[in-house]
Amino acid sequence: MKIILGIPDMKIPVWTFKQPLMVNQLNWNSLSWENETWVDSGGYQIMVKGIKVNIEKVVEKYKILNATQYMSLDIPSNPCHKPSELNYKYFEYLYSVFDKKIVPVIHAYDVESIKIAIDFYSQYTDLVAFGGIIPPTLNKNGNKKIAVGIYHLVRKLWKGKIHVLGAGSPFMRKVYFNADSVDTSTYRIKGIHGMVIIPGKGERYVGERKIVWGTKRASEEELETLLSFLDRTKYPFPIRLDNWIDRSLINAWVLLNSEYEINNPLIEYSKKLDNFSEDEIEEEVNELCMRATI
Repeated sequence: MKIILGIPDMKIPVWTFKQPLMVNQLNWNSLSWENETWVDSGGYQIMVKGIKVNIEKVVEKYKILNATQYMSLDIPSNPCHKPSELNYKYFEYLYSVFDKKIVPVIHAYDVESIKIAIDFYSQYTDLVAFGGIIPPTLNKNGNKKIAVGIYHLVRKLWKGKIHVLGAGSPFMRKVYFNADSVDTSTYRIKGIHGMVIIPGKGERYVGERKIVWGTKRASEEELETLLSFLDRTKYPFPIRLDNWIDRSLINAWVLLNSEYEINNPLIEYSKKLDNFSEDEIEEEVNELCMRATI
C-alpha cells in the first residue's frame, strides 16, 4: 500500500523521507522537491469556507504545479446522499486537459449513486479516490461504519485501483487494508497537540499541559518502545519531544514504518465485510443508511 504524506507548508521536512507527498492546490504555487506529488483540489475547504469555484483557475494552478496526479474538483456530500452533478462536469473538463492524471473522487453516496459514479468514471480511468471519511459528519461510530461499508461496496464494484483520502495512519490503514494507496496529515495534527505515535499502539500525549481530551499520557515503557523503534529503524533526525515540529517529524517516520497491532471493532468489521458478496454489502449499506437518516 502506497502511503502519501499531506504537506501544508515547508515547516516539517518530510520530503527528505523520499515518500510521495500531497499538497492542496489552494495553498501552493510551486513545488521544490522531486518526490512523487499528488494535488488535492481543496473541494472540502471550498465547501466549508464558501469559496467561489473557478474551474479555469484550478486548471491554471494544476499546470503550474506540474504534479504526478491531481484530484478532480468535487463537492463533498453527506453520507448516503446523492452527489452534485457538477462533480461529473468538473471531472470531464479537467480530464480533457490532463487526461489520466486526473483522479475522480467518489464519496460515501447512496448505493444507486455509487453504481452510477463507478459506471461513469470507469469509462475514463482505472484509478479512483474514495473520500468523505474524515469530515466531522463521519466522526460518530455509526457513521464510521457507513464509510467503511460504502468503501467495501466501491472496492467490490471498481475493477481498478482505489486511493482512500485521509486514511494513511496505521489504524486507518488496518481499516482500509485492501486500498492501493492512502494519504494522511495526521502526523502533523498529533504533533501540534502534544502527541507522538507509539509504534503498534497509536497516539500518546507527551506535552506539559493537563490532558483535557481522551488521549492517554505516554508511559515510561511506551516512550522506551518509541525510542528503541527510532534507533532500530535508523531515524535520521535528532530525537526531541518538546516541540511540535520534531514531534510531527517523528510521527511521520513512525507512521511510515510501523503497523497498528491492537484489535479494534472497526477493523474487525472491515475484515468481515471483505468476505461479503456484493449483494450482502449492498444490503448492509442500505440498512446503515436507513438508520442514519431516521
